[in-house]
Formats: sequence, C-alpha cells, structure tokens
Amino acid sequence: MFANLLRGCRQRVGWRPMTQRYFCLNLVYKDDYVERLRKSFNAEERGSKLLLPTYKKAMLYPDDLAIRDNVGEFTYFQLYMTAKRLSIQISNICGSGASLPVGFFCANDAMWIVMLWSCWMSGQVAVPLRTSPSLELLRLQAIDCKAKLFLGTPENASIVDELAQTLKAATIVLDHDFVPPVKEISSTSMYAQQLVVSRESGVLMPEAMLPNDFYENSIAMLLYTSTSTSTSDESHTPKPVLLTHRNVDDQIRCLINTWRLGPSDTLLPVLPMVHMHIAIGAVLDVGGNVVLEPSCNASSIWNSLLGVNLSSKKRCTCFLAKPIVYKQLIAEYQKMFLKDEHMVEYIKKHCSEKMRLMATGFALLPDSVFNYWRDITGHHILEYYGTLETGLVLGHTIEEGPKELPKLVPEKGVPKPTARFVSSNYKPRTLGSPLQGVTARLMGPTGEEIFKCQNHGAGPVKTGPLSEASSIPVRNFDPAKAAVQGGLEISCRRLSGEELPAGMEVEEIFIPTGDICAYYNDKAVSRSTPRK
Repeated sequence: MFANLLRGCRQRVGWRPMTQRYFCLNLVYKDDYVERLRKSFNAEERGSKLLLPTYKKAMLYPDDLAIRDNVGEFTYFQLYMTAKRLSIQISNICGSGASLPVGFFCANDAMWIVMLWSCWMSGQVAVPLRTSPSLELLRLQAIDCKAKLFLGTPENASIVDELAQTLKAATIVLDHDFVPPVKEISSTSMYAQQLVVSRESGVLMPEAMLPNDFYENSIAMLLYTSTSTSTSDESHTPKPVLLTHRNVDDQIRCLINTWRLGPSDTLLPVLPMVHMHIAIGAVLDVGGNVVLEPSCNASSIWNSLLGVNLSSKKRCTCFLAKPIVYKQLIAEYQKMFLKDEHMVEYIKKHCSEKMRLMATGFALLPDSVFNYWRDITGHHILEYYGTLETGLVLGHTIEEGPKELPKLVPEKGVPKPTARFVSSNYKPRTLGSPLQGVTARLMGPTGEEIFKCQNHGAGPVKTGPLSEASSIPVRNFDPAKAAVQGGLEISCRRLSGEELPAGMEVEEIFIPTGDICAYYNDKAVSRSTPRK
C-alpha cells in the first residue's frame, strides 16, 4: 500500500542535485552569521516561497535551550549537530534524497527529535513506530512500509533487531551519549563550518545534502494509527497516514498563528509523540523550548508545571495533554496540595500569571474536570480536535501572544508575562471554529451538506444552507438539542494561513472523520459520539 504511493511520489518530485557551494568564513561573530542566515531564510520563504524544514531553522537559535528531558538540557545546535551526524550514517545506507522509509523507536525524549530531523536531513521518509501495539501489529506495520533501515535506542534494541531480521534491513542503535557536549561545539568557528554560500545566488544557508526545493513535494512522514482495519477474520491491514513536508509545514504554521507562539514560550506536552510532534515543531520553529516527560507521572508533571528548581525563563507557558492526564493531575493535587493553603494559593497564582495556554485534544473532556481545573488554576482547558492526517483543525485562537522579553534586561526588571486572552465566544464542551487553512462541514445521513465553515486567513466564515443557529444557553447545552447534527468532514488548504490571490480557486478535498458533531450558537462545533 505505502510502497505504491511512495513510488508515485518519487516520480513527481523531480529531485536534482544541489548546486556547488563553498564554506563562508569571512564573518567574526556568531550573531552576525545568525542575522545573515535569518535574512536568507526570509528571502527564501517570502520571496521564493520555498519550504524550510524546522531542522534548518534550528541554526537561528544555536545556543538557546531547545529540549529538556529526563537526561538533561539540549541546545538547538546540539540537536542539529547530532541529527547531521546521524543523517550521514543514514545516507550511507539509504542514499541521499532517496525518500526511503526509515522506521524508528524512541521514548518521549530529545533523541526522538534527533531521529526525525536526521531522516529529513538525509531525504528519507520518517516512520515513527510505537512499542505499545501488539508485536504482531508492529510487524505488519514494518512490513507495510518496507523500511530499509531501523533506528532505535538500547531499550528497544531487541525489537529493532527482530524487525530488521524480518525485513532484512539495517539497524542503528544510539542514545544520549551520541549528543556532543556543548563545550565541544559552542565556538563560532564550529558554527561557521555548518554554513555555505550558494555560488548561484550568493545566499547564506546551512550546509546540507539537499536543496530546499527537494522538500516542496517530498513525503516527510508515514504514521500509523493506533488501530487497524480488519479486511477479514484472519487478516488485519495497518492504517498508514502520509504527510508531505508541505503538510507538516502548514500544520506548524497553523499552530504558531493559533497559539501566538514566540521564543519566550515553553511547551509541556504530555501525549504520544505521534500526536504532539506538530506542536513541538511549532515551538521549535520560533525558538521556544519544550519539556518532554518520559512517562505520565503526575508528580513529575506538577513539578514541570510549577517550574520547580527552574529559572523563570525556563518555566512552562503552554500545557497540552489528554483529559485523562488532567484527571490524574487533579488526583495528585487532592492528595499532595489540597490541605496546604499556601500551596493552593501558590498554584493558582503561578498558573494564572505564568501559563498562557492549557489545552487538550484527542478525547472528550468531562465537565467535572473542566470545572475543577478552572477552580484550582484559574484556567479554562481549551479543547481542540484533530486527526493524524490533518493535525489540529478545530479549536480556539489565543488572541494575544507572550510579551517578548529583552535579553539584556536584568532579571529583577523583567516584566511579568502577559496574561492569556481567550476569545470571548469560548464555551465549555465545544471545539471552537476551524483553524487557519481549514474548512469543516457537517454532512447529513444521505450525503447532503448541512453546514460549512471555513477559515482561509481572515477568520471563520460560514457558508452553506444553514440559516440560523441555536441559542441554547451553555449551562443547558445538549448536542441532541443543537441546531443541527451531522457527520464531520475536514478539508485543509495547502497554503495554510495565507491569502489566496484574487480569482484563484482551490479544490477542497474533504476527509470524513467518523465523528458526529453538532453546530451550536453560530460560533462553535461540538463533538458528540463517534460514528460506528
């Protein structure tokens, strides 16, 4: 299944070798290189409309913190250099720009990002695999994607070896020791050696094996859903999801705009990596940093949320987790903090002042969890809806972003981060409106379009036959009594977040989600029950 799709994509890409380049070492300060590189990136993205993968933008924030996990803290340049080193090994096995599937196993830590970036640097298709499904389903997924190479950590070495033997594939096993220490790569000369100047355009860019136009039409990732489709009693077919680099870039841009992300943001996501890699990419794309928890440990998550033993600039501003995680955090709060008046006051003050966003997705949020969390933190948990194919597509836009803090201001003089501002039409138990570049519609049982709402850059716009929406009060909201119900379908425009030229039309291809939704109060879409 995947092999046929990949073969067709390769024929369309039309990859060509990179033009000859030479190293540029004529500048003195690292900041000078960074500023010149930033101008080059702006010219390519805005002028040439070329796509720049996140790993290249890491060069704009070389000495800044990128990832904090259970092993330590890692800068952008550490991740970049580690991924580059691994990508060379991958290219030696697969060939540069071959777009071959590379499977990898990794826990929720910095090495997951390294493996992803290295696949992209080498020009391969990243296939993140999870050990949680049954071994048989995992084997079927590996056979379906026909991976030529498997990456893993020592904890997953036995699974990697078994799958490699089944497919006669190569293996690379690595851990955090593969990451070079900061002191070995922090010099300006080391940074300069990673930059080249194109002989054709004179543009400064990171030294890489592939030109930017390679990523315009190439496949970036192959994801497998947590379930499979049963075609017969004795066979199960894995459900693959293909994402191009343009898909990934559009989803990242959408979240940057929706959450108003900036370099002073710190994201704490507690989800499987296949569900949160876009959110992580969005934060890293703008120079923020991410805290990765290896497991769902409520005590550890509270420590991260409250910034225990961390400087103020490293404390979390955004939190993303499934509803079950919020339940576990509430239970831990009741056990450890509820009887301590000082901690109760501190938690509410800290979360209200330091956190900009607390969000959830991929499951329904009970009213009891929403209300209790609001009482103890002062935050509304904002609900979002998404799929592996589309990323987050329905939700609530944060109206103001974080206040950018000048780097040279003394710590005591740093102003407090601005409070988060949620849209005034936010309502509990609703999924908001389509995010930028998204069109959502409800379909009737016989295939007729009941209602459509689209957001192509200027905010949600209603279209379709529905004339009026229900005005049921929030406290009495019942999807069964809403203005209209139907099957939810989603369409994502290729150039997410950008205005279309006048007169240009884009064909919308809708994906049925399998969920039944209700349109409510002219503003929000609320998910009901999954379609059987």
